[in-house]
Amino acid sequence: MRIVHLTVGMYKAVCAVDEDFLNAGELPYFGFHSLLDYSLWLLTLRAHKRGEDLPPGWSPYEIQAMVDDDGRICAIGQLRSGDTRDNTTWLGHIGYSVPPSLRRRGYATCYLRMALQYAFANGWEHILLTCDVDNLASKTVIERCGGQFAGQYHDAQYHKLQYWFYRDGAQWLNPA
Repeated sequence: MRIVHLTVGMYKAVCAVDEDFLNAGELPYFGFHSLLDYSLWLLTLRAHKRGEDLPPGWSPYEIQAMVDDDGRICAIGQLRSGDTRDNTTWLGHIGYSVPPSLRRRGYATCYLRMALQYAFANGWEHILLTCDVDNLASKTVIERCGGQFAGQYHDAQYHKLQYWFYRDGAQWLNPA
């Protein structure tokens, strides 16, 4: 497994992820209708990673894919830099998703460990992860990776569990 940034050459793999979500009765993760739409989105992603042309209130972010040796996307992740209000309350610094047909195989745990390593290697000092209070699978992944429970965030729209990871607390490297 390895983490990669999405490229134009991954368009078919991205479409396969969307088909997987649709086949499970879920909304597509990406939702592109053409290679052109996808290519333009990739350009927008590059700008957003640099902090350019962001919507109001957004922080720089990047989207990654964890792929296997055949190039199949086994997990998708978002890394959001900065301690904005959203990042430190309900959204978190890292989010991830696994295509439905690949769930319960350890891919989320594998992705999260790799994403934490990537973020800390790139200078991040602390990382908040959140999950819906009823998302037992994500809660388990975060705890398995060493997330330190910090409490709950609740407002009219969200009810989230919050977990912190710290650069100097290397628990996130140790498998549970």
